[in-house]
Amino acid sequence: MYEVNGSEIDARLLVQWLGCEGARAALVGSKRCTVKILRTMAEGLHCTLTKEMTRQQLIDSILEIAGKRIDKPLNVLFQMSEQDLVNYFTRIEVEAKELLELLKELDIQPHREGLRSMIDFAAQQISETGRYMRIATSSSPEQLMKPAS
Repeated sequence: MYEVNGSEIDARLLVQWLGCEGARAALVGSKRCTVKILRTMAEGLHCTLTKEMTRQQLIDSILEIAGKRIDKPLNVLFQMSEQDLVNYFTRIEVEAKELLELLKELDIQPHREGLRSMIDFAAQQISETGRYMRIATSSSPEQLMKPAS
């Protein structure tokens, strides 16, 4: 945690509460969170820093570390069963980006089935949203019967 005007800032808690994008917006928009404070936060998280880092680069470094939800080392993850891993990832609310980075670190590429599942999910969600939008904007029952073009 890092003290700012008598108050402590916990970057990990900030990300847990607001998510990475919410925390990014808060840090970028804050008038009270100076570059000096960001640098102190980054150092506390053991971020790799250079003297020339901009405010945005400091925020990116902070969020990269503070946004990580997987807090177990690989050797511990390797000891867990598939169901234990599912329960753990669900409990910590791991984000897809972090899972993909973990797989990349292990030099594992998602199989076609994983990509296919993502494609199917995205197609289903977009299609359903479009259907609700068409229903909401239609003014007559005849328009509901027309196929989408």
